[in-house]
Amino acid sequence: MKIGLLLLMVLFLAVLAALLVMSYRMLNRVRKEERAANQGKVSTRQLHPKLVAELEQRKKAQQDHKAQK
Repeated sequence: MKIGLLLLMVLFLAVLAALLVMSYRMLNRVRKEERAANQGKVSTRQLHPKLVAELEQRKKAQQDHKAQK
C-alpha cells in the first residue's frame, strides 16, 4: 500500500514537472512570435492627461528660456 502511494506521488511529481516544462516552452515560443510580429510596429502608448499637461508646460518653459537668451 505504501509503495503504491509512493509510486503515485512520484508519478504525480513527474507529470507536474512535465507540465511546467511544456508551459515554459510554449510561453517562450509565444513570446518569440509576438516579438517577431511586433518588430516593425510602433507602440501607440498614451500618456495620462496630467502628464501630457506637465510635458507641455516643460516644453513651454524650455522655449521661453531659449527665447530669453
